[in-house]
Amino acid sequence: MQRRFYSWEDGLPICLYCKGSDGPFNSVEHVVPESLGNHGLRGKLPIVLPKGVVCDKCNNDKLSALDAALIEFPPISLVRMRYGVHTKSGAPPSAKFNNARIRSLSPGNIRVEQGSSPKAFQFDRRTGRFDMHLLGNRLLTANDYRTITRSLFKMALGCMYLDRPSMAVSERFDPVRRMILGLDEFHGYLVVAAKEQPPVPNQPGAKLTYWFRKNDRGEESVWVAFYYLGVEMATDLEIREWQRPSDLPEDSVIVCEF
Repeated sequence: MQRRFYSWEDGLPICLYCKGSDGPFNSVEHVVPESLGNHGLRGKLPIVLPKGVVCDKCNNDKLSALDAALIEFPPISLVRMRYGVHTKSGAPPSAKFNNARIRSLSPGNIRVEQGSSPKAFQFDRRTGRFDMHLLGNRLLTANDYRTITRSLFKMALGCMYLDRPSMAVSERFDPVRRMILGLDEFHGYLVVAAKEQPPVPNQPGAKLTYWFRKNDRGEESVWVAFYYLGVEMATDLEIREWQRPSDLPEDSVIVCEF
């Protein structure tokens, strides 16, 4: 069933993200970017917010930029290359690093582009081992981590709308909306698993989970975790201070605070 939320004043749809009603509302919003595989494969429908939920301006501007940042985030970019996940247009993934250019031809099959440094790739003929030493184009900044966190906020709010539309559009999450749209600068954290967990056969390549929880001080917030082909990331929609769960080993995650 398609869900839409309308304002009480004039019967017009309200955008989930900017809460504007001037529209237009002609496009669907993919909760998880299409370039991360949200195409609706194996007979399943893609996870989308139907027309009337997100205005075209938000969808094609701020939200599109957040999707692009997530797709280009180095851990995500590398596993897309490794597993040959095609882009939204159907093209094979490619990546440019400081010392190499590579393109995926098929899952597990990559081509090294001209201009790549010989030091970026090492092959041991005795063991058959192949190592890559790729250097990023630049160091990631606090603003980069903030942008990826905003992309997690965007996906979590979209999933929440599918489950609880009234909750998703409530005033409680107005501050989160402003952060998603880049209207307010904020401090927070992004947690990334230190070790990649290989995907399990016949399981979704991408999975977003959110849940309401209370911390040791009794404060309720929304924790969101995103998994993509072995890469795991997490953050909190409302509490900006990282609090490591007692059962989480210190060396199991990398905490990027900004």
